Amino acid sequence: MNATYAAGERGARAAAREGAAAVVVDAFRASTTISVLVSKGARVVPVASIQEAASYAGADYRIGERGSAKVHGFDFGNSPTEIEATELKKGATVVISTTNGTRIVEAAGGAPAILAGTFVNAHAIADELASGAYGVRFAMIGCGWAGRRASEDESAAGAILYRLREKGAKVDERAERVVSLYLTRSKEALRRNSAARRLERLGYEKDLDFCLAENTVPVVPLLEGGAFAGRR
Repeated sequence: MNATYAAGERGARAAAREGAAAVVVDAFRASTTISVLVSKGARVVPVASIQEAASYAGADYRIGERGSAKVHGFDFGNSPTEIEATELKKGATVVISTTNGTRIVEAAGGAPAILAGTFVNAHAIADELASGAYGVRFAMIGCGWAGRRASEDESAAGAILYRLREKGAKVDERAERVVSLYLTRSKEALRRNSAARRLERLGYEKDLDFCLAENTVPVVPLLEGGAFAGRR
C-alpha cells in the first residue's frame, strides 16, 4: 500500500490521473457533514454550484454554504451539529454544495474511488482502505480554502495517514510531514485558526468541537452513482 497527500483541485486531478483512490478531506466542514448525513442513512449528492443544488430534482433536503454561511432558501447550512440534531426523512436524498469540499469532489472525478474522510471517521476510512477493496494507491486530498492551505485539513489527513501507516502503508515525504503536523499541532491551535474564527463569528462554535473530535462517526462515505452512501 502507498499513501500520499495532495491539496486542492490540482492535487485531486493528479490523484485521479494516477489511479489513486481519493479521500476528500474537508474538516471544517463538508467531509464532517457528509459523514453525519451518511450515518443517518442519507444519500448525499455533492454538486459544485449553488445553481445545481437549487435545481436538483428529487432532493428531499438542500444544503448550501458559501463563505461558511448558509445559502438563503436552503434547508440547512453546512453544519454537522445542525444535521446531527435533526430527524431526517428515512433514506433521504440530500444535495449539498459547499465553498471548497464539493468542488474538490468534482475535481477528483475519474479516480477509481472517492471517499469523504476527516477526524470523525479517520480510523474507519483508513481501515477500509487497508482492506484492499480500493487497490493499493491512496491519496488524501486536503481541500484548503480558496486555493490556500488549511491546517485543519492537513491534520485530519494526517490522522488518516497515521492509521494507514500503522496498517503497513508506505507514505511519501509530503504525507510524512502531514502525519508529523497531526501529531504535533494541538486541537487548540486548530480552534484558533482563521477558518475556526470565521465559524465562530457566524455562530457555529459548536461545530468546531464536533469537527475536531476523532472517530466519533465511524462511517465510510463512498461516492457511487454520483452520491455518497455508507459502506458500514
